Amino acid sequence: MSKTKKILSLLCSAALTLSAFVGCGSKDSESEEKNDGNFTVSVADIAADMGAGWNLGNTLEANSGGTPIETAWGNPEASQEMIDAVAEAGFNTVRVPVSYLSKIDDANDYTIDEEWLDRIEEVVNYCYNNDMYVIINIHGDGYNSVEGGWLLVNGDDQDTIKEKYEAVWRQIAERFADYDEHLIFESMNEVFNGEYSDPPEEMYANLVEYNQIFVDTVRETGSNNTHRWLMVPGWNTDINYTCGDYGFEMPTDEGNSADENRLLLSVHCYDPWDYAGQEDTRTYLWGDMGQQIVEVNQASPNAKASWGEEEYVEEQLQKLKTQYVDQGIPVVIGEYGCIDKSSANSGIIDEITLNRVYYDGFVAGTAASMGIVPVYWDNGYNGNFGFGLFNRSTYEQTQPEIIEAIVTAVRDKNPEVGMSMTVTQKTETQSEVHAYIGIQTQAYTFRNSYTDGTYGADSEWFNTLIKWGEDDEIIDTGAVFEDATITGDGTYTVGVSGYDFSQDSEGLNMLFISTDFPYYSTMGIKDVVLYCDDTEYAVKNPIVSTDDAGNLYIEIVNIYNTDTSEMEYEMPTDSFEVSFTITGTDMVVG
Repeated sequence: MSKTKKILSLLCSAALTLSAFVGCGSKDSESEEKNDGNFTVSVADIAADMGAGWNLGNTLEANSGGTPIETAWGNPEASQEMIDAVAEAGFNTVRVPVSYLSKIDDANDYTIDEEWLDRIEEVVNYCYNNDMYVIINIHGDGYNSVEGGWLLVNGDDQDTIKEKYEAVWRQIAERFADYDEHLIFESMNEVFNGEYSDPPEEMYANLVEYNQIFVDTVRETGSNNTHRWLMVPGWNTDINYTCGDYGFEMPTDEGNSADENRLLLSVHCYDPWDYAGQEDTRTYLWGDMGQQIVEVNQASPNAKASWGEEEYVEEQLQKLKTQYVDQGIPVVIGEYGCIDKSSANSGIIDEITLNRVYYDGFVAGTAASMGIVPVYWDNGYNGNFGFGLFNRSTYEQTQPEIIEAIVTAVRDKNPEVGMSMTVTQKTETQSEVHAYIGIQTQAYTFRNSYTDGTYGADSEWFNTLIKWGEDDEIIDTGAVFEDATITGDGTYTVGVSGYDFSQDSEGLNMLFISTDFPYYSTMGIKDVVLYCDDTEYAVKNPIVSTDDAGNLYIEIVNIYNTDTSEMEYEMPTDSFEVSFTITGTDMVVG
C-alpha cells in the first residue's frame, strides 16, 4: 500500500545521498556470528523470533514519474538513527518496500542500477546492525497505477514480464546471497489487475507462476539463498483470495536445502477499510471500545464501523492459521494498521486515539496468538489520516501508545492490551497561529506551502516569490507577502503584491492557503474571496483538506487536481489577495 499525499510543487527535486558502505555485521562479534552462514532459524521459531514488525513505508518504493527517488513522497532518506529508534521501541522486524522501475535497464539484459542496489544494501545493513529481521521486496513495479509499472498480471506480453522478473530477482538474490536468514525476500506486493472484484483465473495463474519463478530463481543462486526464508503473496495480498478457492497455490521449493519448509505466506489486513484506511471522518470508531465510546461519550452510533469487528478479525486470522500455520507454513501480515482520525470529533479526540490504539493492538495480539507475524504499515505521515508512528526527521515516537500496544500485544500474545491503556492528551493550543498564501503561475513563478521540505518555512526561500532564470538560478521577484495571524474565529486575508503577474503568464497552476496548525473536521471555512488587483471573484468550491503534516490547507486553483473547480479570473498587474472566514479555531488557539 502506498498512502501518498499531495505534492505541492511541480518543481520538486531530490538527491539520493549514498553513504559509505557499512559492512554487514560490522557492529560487533555477535553480528558477525549471525552472518557467517551457520545461522538457521526453524519453522517452529521464525514467527516468535520476528516478533513485532514495522514498515519503512513510502521511502525506497517512492518514485516520481517512474523513477525511484527516496524522498519523492515527502519522507527523509532512511537512516541508521531511524532504524535504531524502531529497534529501541521494541520492533524486531523491518519491512523495506523497494521499487525498481526505471532503475532497470531493459535494453541491457534488465540490469539493475548498481548504485540503487548499493543503497538498498545500505538500508538492509541498518537493520542488521540492530540484529533485526529485514524484509525486502519488489513493491511498486506491480502497480497498474504507477508510471513504469511492469509486473502486471494483466499485461499483454507475459513472456517478457516473466523474463524480466527472473532477471531482476536473480540480481537481487546474487547481491545478498551471503546474508543470513535475518534477510527475507518477498516476491512482490499487492499484485492484481487493479479491479476490486474476483480475480480472473488466467491472471491469477500468472501471479502463481511469478511466485514459482521467484522461488526457483533465488534458490539457484546458491549460498544462503538455498535455505533463506522466502515470502509469497496471493491476489492483492488479500486474505479471502488467498484462502478461498480462487486459484492460489504455494510454490514448490525443490531447491530448498533445509530439512523443513522455508516459505512464508504474505497477506495484508486493513479491515474494515472504512475505519482503517478510508480517508474520511464518517467512520472513526471500532469494536467493543468503540461501542463504549458511543455509550459513555455519546458519540454518534453512525461513527462506529458496522462490520469487520473483533469476531471478524479473529475469523480471518483463524483461516490463515488453519490453512497455513497449522500446516507448517508461517504467515506474515506484511501490512496492517489504521489511519489517524482523531480530528473527527473535537470533543473526544483522546478517546478516538485510544480506540486506534486498541485496534492496532487487537490485530497484532490476535495475530501473535495464532503464530502469525504482524508488520505495521508506517508511511511516515503524521497528522490527519496518517499512519506514522515516528517523526522520521527527529526519530521521536509520535504515537507512543500505539507502539506500546503493538509491542506488548505481540510479546504477551494478548489482543486486549489496548483496553487497559490510556493516552497522553494530544490537544494543545497556542496564542496565535498563521495562514500563508501559496502560488504557482504557468511560468512556475511560485511560493510553496508552509511545510514544503525544499522551499517551505524552514528554508531561506519561503518569503520569496521565486522566478527561474535562464540557467535555472533562483531569482527573487521582489514581491511582498501578506500573511495572516489567526487569534480566533473570524475573517482573515493573505496575499502577495508588488509583481506584474499579467506579464508572467496567462494563468495560474496553483493558488492555495497553507497554515501552521492542524486541521480538525469541526473547523469551518466559508466566504472565500479572491481579489486580483481590485477585482473580486467569489470562490464557490474551495477544497479544504490537509497538507502532508496534517495542517489546514485550502485549494483555490490547482490544475493538477481534477476535483478543484475551474475559475474565471484576470491575471493582476500587482497583487493577489484571498480573504476567508474560519470557525472552530478553539482547537488550536486559546
